Amino acid sequence: MEKYKIEFKLKVVKSFLAGEGGAKLLARQWSVPEEKIRTWVSHYRLHGAGGLRPKRSTYSAQFKLLVLSHQDRAQLSSRQVAAVYDIRNPNQVVVWRRNLDEGGVQALGNSKQGRTNMKPKRRCPAPPATVITDSAQALREENERLRAEVAYLKKLQALIRAKRSVAPTKRA
Repeated sequence: MEKYKIEFKLKVVKSFLAGEGGAKLLARQWSVPEEKIRTWVSHYRLHGAGGLRPKRSTYSAQFKLLVLSHQDRAQLSSRQVAAVYDIRNPNQVVVWRRNLDEGGVQALGNSKQGRTNMKPKRRCPAPPATVITDSAQALREENERLRAEVAYLKKLQALIRAKRSVAPTKRA
């Protein structure tokens, strides 16, 4: 996700509010998604320049429920309700709505979400008995494969010998 500096956001918002163009025109001019401009403008209108600063927060289940109920009562879009409650990512409201619809109020609880741990988990070594049975099974499979290979080669040699013994009689 591309991060934008506060000064840049402020410049874009001020040009929007000054009537230099709509969100679509400014989006093309500044190479910014149109929805970002709309979000920045609504945050700026409600919270001033502070609404454009990055914000990292965790929200309680009660707060999430409050936001969603206000959205229902006032018939607001996710972007509008996010601006009212100073939630910087309007998509977060959509995620809360989906969680509420699928899992109820319990799904709004602060379950640990975010980035997954990229470190591989260390596995305990398998018990020796399992290792022995696995290796014994592998040896049995290899033995069967080798027996089949030997049988195939014997059959091939027998066919070659039969062909050689037949060939001289035809010449005579």
